[in-house]
Amino acid sequence: MRWKKNFKLFHSREMWKRISYLAKKEVMYNFRNRWIIFLSLLFLGLSVLVSFYGTSLEAHKDWLGLQTTILYMTTYIEYMVPIIGVILGYSTIVRERKEGSMELLLSYPVDRGEVLAGKFLGLWIVLSTAVIIGLGAGGVVISLMVEEVVFAEYYLFILSSVILGGVFISISMMFSVIFEEESSAMSASIFMLFLFTFIWLFSMYALAELTFGWELLEIGQPPQWYFILQLFNPVMLWYTLLALNIVPLRDWALEFGGKEPEIHPYDTWVMLVLLVIWIAVPLVISEIIFNKKDID
Repeated sequence: MRWKKNFKLFHSREMWKRISYLAKKEVMYNFRNRWIIFLSLLFLGLSVLVSFYGTSLEAHKDWLGLQTTILYMTTYIEYMVPIIGVILGYSTIVRERKEGSMELLLSYPVDRGEVLAGKFLGLWIVLSTAVIIGLGAGGVVISLMVEEVVFAEYYLFILSSVILGGVFISISMMFSVIFEEESSAMSASIFMLFLFTFIWLFSMYALAELTFGWELLEIGQPPQWYFILQLFNPVMLWYTLLALNIVPLRDWALEFGGKEPEIHPYDTWVMLVLLVIWIAVPLVISEIIFNKKDID
């Protein structure tokens, strides 16, 4: 049984060496292309500008605190991080298959699952490094300009953004395995991006209006299935995780989304576990499909 073989290899030092080598290869490739530097500066500049300007074009007299900065930053991060994840992941397998380098790579004593794991870890390290350095440095700058600083919530914001990026790298890599053409993998990845960031929200509002009515949503009494459906969207999981722990974000969500219900399935650890599952499942599907494909 293949799963027994994989379980035995899980603790293999040689396996982790091969995965580490492949991950390092991806990191160095993206570092040479200045991806890490560019993204770090992007996140740094964005966090500082948002704190100083907020959502308007006119500068504030005072800098916004970290909590309020997070509130405004979520508007940008929920699109930027998934987009970057898709850009990094959608071509990672299909391009190498087209160029013939994947056939050469698999001629070495390396398992296809190790190839996927190494590439995923490498790309995730690239995105994580950029997010941590960029947002972290931005947080330091902001903390020097404001009086009250709550670093724990800002750390959660950074960590959750890293996890969200991992989700979309995993999803886009899955399409990179499934499709034979880069354009198809890119199109499928972009569709999933739009589904979770744009289409889902409006579809849920439309579904609420057509079934139980908008009034029940405003007073916080929609049926339980409405909350459960939201758990199938990783962006909503990420946003809910932040809203559960950051007061300004929760207040804003309640202002525009209605009263908080007394009974709901939302919990910090539940959100974290579900986000990790969103990373794991596409990778497992990728390995199953990849093992069945012929590499020309």
